[in-house]
This record gives sequence, structure tokens and C-alpha cells, in this order.
Amino acid sequence: MEETEWKKDETPYLVFRCHKCKRYLYVKTIQKSKKCLQCGHMHKVSTILKSGEIIDGLTNAIKTVKERQNELALKEMGNRLEFRGSQDFTIVRKQKNKKSQLTNNDNENDYEEKFKKMLMEISKTYKEFPYYIIEVMAENYGIPNSELKILTRYFLKKGFLTRLENYLYSINCKSS
Repeated sequence: MEETEWKKDETPYLVFRCHKCKRYLYVKTIQKSKKCLQCGHMHKVSTILKSGEIIDGLTNAIKTVKERQNELALKEMGNRLEFRGSQDFTIVRKQKNKKSQLTNNDNENDYEEKFKKMLMEISKTYKEFPYYIIEVMAENYGIPNSELKILTRYFLKKGFLTRLENYLYSINCKSS
């Protein structure tokens, strides 16, 4: 019978800040590049090695990223960031019924109303939220991606939706 033993993770990770959105990230030092999950900016590991901190082990790297991000939040915003896992946000697959099927008769006003209703629902759960929450909810509401970008810009301009620092959004209920 083989004996199983726990092996400590000693893989070196680089903890660094994204050059575009300033979020902290981690990457294995043996990787060639890392794409920022927040803004999509690509970083070459060879060029950012000197600007980051080498941490041994994945657990330690994640812990360091959270600590650095919290320090940044305290410094810039005066409060701590809320870290949530993807399991906190559920994706409901479209069901084939009359409500979720798009027809050619849907016009922009229908999308505006759906979008506004969707934003109100999001604001009941989250005071501040990232853009991907809007994308997930738009899929559930049957709003196509092409319309989503237009509606987002329109509601930002109208003042109903507000873009905050760190790529977060909030609802301005006074503009409704």
C-alpha cells in the first residue's frame, strides 16, 4: 500500500500590479505572459519581474494579492474591498419560452425597460458591482451584447448608472 504524503507548494509566483487598471495579480514565474482578469491587459513576465515580489506557493501568492489590494483600497478609498468568489454569482441558463426568445419586433424601448429593470434588480443585491454582473444579467434578460454596450453608455450619460473607480458600477436611483 502506497503512503500518501502532503507536499508543500513551493512554486515561485510573482505578485505585481497591472500597468493599466492597477489591480494586483499573481503569475507563475515560469509563465511567459499573464492577462489581467479585470481589464484584459497582457503582461510579459520577463518585463515585470523587477516590478513585483516573488512569493513561494499559491496560497501565499493569493494571500499577498488580497493584502496588497486591501492596502491599496484603504489608501485610495478609505475602506476595504469586498472579495467574492465566482460561486456567489449564479448563471441561469436561458429557458426556451416566449419571454426569453428574441423576436424582430423587439425595439430599443423594450431593451431600455429591460435594462432599467435589470439594473434595479442588481442594485437590490449589490451597492457596487463589476461590469460582468451586468453582462451575466443581460444574458438572463435577453439583451444582446451589441445592445448592452449601447444601453450602458446611454444610462451612464443619463446619470442612472455611475462608473466608479476600480471598474465598478453603481445605480443612481435619484435619476430614475
